[in-house]
Amino acid sequence: MADSQLECLRDDHVNKKETEDMCQFYYSEEHRRCLEVLSQHGIQGYREYIKELNIRGFLSTRELIDLKNCWKKYDIESETPKKSKSKSNKLEPESKEKKVSLQYWPDKSDTEIPPLDLGWPENGFYRGVSQMLIYTHPPKENAPTIKAVIRDLIQKAKKVIAIVMDYFTDRELFRDVLDAADKRRVPVYMILGEEGVKHFLEMCEMMQLSNFMLRNVRVRYVTGVGFYLPYGKISGSLTHKYLMVDGDKVASGSFRFTWSSLRLDRSIMSLLSGNYTEPFDIEFRELYTISEEVNLYKELSLQEYLPSPIGTRARSSTVARKLINPKYSLVVGRSPAPGEMLRFGSPNPTEEGEDGKSEGQKRMDRFLDDLVSIEQESPEIVNLDDLPQSLPKKETGKFSEKALSPKPSKNRFFTFKKRQNPLSDRVVEGDFVVLNKPKSESGYSRSHSNTDLMSTGKTSPTKNEKVKATEKCIIS
Repeated sequence: MADSQLECLRDDHVNKKETEDMCQFYYSEEHRRCLEVLSQHGIQGYREYIKELNIRGFLSTRELIDLKNCWKKYDIESETPKKSKSKSNKLEPESKEKKVSLQYWPDKSDTEIPPLDLGWPENGFYRGVSQMLIYTHPPKENAPTIKAVIRDLIQKAKKVIAIVMDYFTDRELFRDVLDAADKRRVPVYMILGEEGVKHFLEMCEMMQLSNFMLRNVRVRYVTGVGFYLPYGKISGSLTHKYLMVDGDKVASGSFRFTWSSLRLDRSIMSLLSGNYTEPFDIEFRELYTISEEVNLYKELSLQEYLPSPIGTRARSSTVARKLINPKYSLVVGRSPAPGEMLRFGSPNPTEEGEDGKSEGQKRMDRFLDDLVSIEQESPEIVNLDDLPQSLPKKETGKFSEKALSPKPSKNRFFTFKKRQNPLSDRVVEGDFVVLNKPKSESGYSRSHSNTDLMSTGKTSPTKNEKVKATEKCIIS
């Protein structure tokens, strides 16, 4: 059950009355009757009714004039003409169903929810660093004016521009908005008050706009909550005033987008960023769903701009990532801007050839075919068995015998060998190389000379033998 129904079931709610002194006081039946008298009998009848019932006056003279002017009768649909008697009676139940009123508790909606067809940024839970700055008009010391801050936000916009304003007649600001929408392809959404639409259209007519400049601009209008009476409705007005850029920056305050408000009036503006902008994002989308369309092409007598769709050829994820790179624009052509990508349209219609493909599509097809069909020259494969093998030089000593037949070891290490010195002898033991200097008196020299004789087959006396021979000759 609803909270109001549950509250009525409580014992303490019986004969409960909220007076004007209580903070919960919002609706009064006496006030509703006063407004009904005002709409039917005017301001004078309202004042007489207050005196008669001894009711405290709650409206000022300006409010009385505004509420009287805002009252409008309900638009009652004209009844359908009676059908001829020649038709069968089977159509009578259908006619009765059509006459059913949906004014109270409607179960159907006669309007569709307007989509954000130009795209909307998905900021997620984190919108950046949350900050708040305050600007006033006239500005404080060394502070920019409110208009300068607003123009700087619009000129630096990259993702989206969302404007909620009751009156928008400043030409300089609107020129910056058109430059962002036309040159940088930034989606622009504007929600105006119902009374401010005619003034906005007057400004557009004086600026002599073209249909190409308005292709990324969407304008709608909303009214206030209003007060419903038996014979008509007193419509309210929109008093929201804020500008949202890229979904993470919001400028809100008491200013209006008019020349007099930004130059003559005293106003204040709060510049919010980060997570402070999330409530404004939600409020804008809710206002957009209940708003009504303002067709600028029809109001300004311009031909409606219809973008041509982009080719629907399926691309792989690898190719799609390559197309983002600017260097591939030389092959594909100019890539669409953010606003056009979100809208799935191209700014200019492509010229198709005889085969139904544009020149850009042909270049893209040739480029993708080259990525697959280019033949790469691989190096020639050479069999190692066919290469000529060079025999290692036979060296003297134990090194030549053990180097040709290496001994397997448990631990594998890299050994660095120096060039063999003829004056020294090397012995390989395991994984280490031991250097030995020549000995003149040991028997190693004799075995060394014998291995030379065996390996070469020549008799060559060594130095030690010559020395001994001379000694023998001297002794003898």
